[in-house]
Amino acid sequence: MTNKKSIRITVGSCLLIVSMVAGLFVYSTISPKELTAEEYKQIGFYKLVRTRQINNFELLIGSEKFTNESLKGSWDVLFLGFASCPDMCPMTMKKMAVAASKLAPEISSRVNFRMISVDPDRDTPNKMQRYAKAFNENFTGIAGDIEIIYKLATDLTLPFVPVLGSDVTNYDMDHSMNLALIDPDGNYFGFFKSPHSPDKLSEVLTSVVSYN
Repeated sequence: MTNKKSIRITVGSCLLIVSMVAGLFVYSTISPKELTAEEYKQIGFYKLVRTRQINNFELLIGSEKFTNESLKGSWDVLFLGFASCPDMCPMTMKKMAVAASKLAPEISSRVNFRMISVDPDRDTPNKMQRYAKAFNENFTGIAGDIEIIYKLATDLTLPFVPVLGSDVTNYDMDHSMNLALIDPDGNYFGFFKSPHSPDKLSEVLTSVVSYN
């Protein structure tokens, strides 16, 4: 083999290696990947370091039971509010509805949006279903016993102040505006911090569902 031919082979091999390395670098740079923990925080989502199990509970969607098992097999966005809320609850539900409409079909089919009432004195299971579905036909409204709801809210770090047996009917309620995200194993995965943006909600859900 002549020196010139040997040099050409060596140069060609080096160029091939360089092009392969460059291609891998470009691919790793531009290929889709899950948002980092810091990127999630910047858009208002806090992913737990370890998912957290939720204590057993039993509530109602209309006349059907809603339990821990109901949370398995899909991603669930949970909002704890009440149907008589004059402003923040309907505003949050509207943002959730817009976020849902922005999701691609392959993501949307794996995500449920649910509202759980913290006001069982005024919110019956059927009333909550009607309320949730007024924002999106696929949304679900949930109601049940105040003690069970309070324990669930504690598990999800979504605190509220219960109002029971009030002499007035137009009372307001103090509750968290954050949203909890439950993974397909039925575990607490993280939460969206208020205030919410439909674009950011859909961006987080797309990332989380695609890569977990």
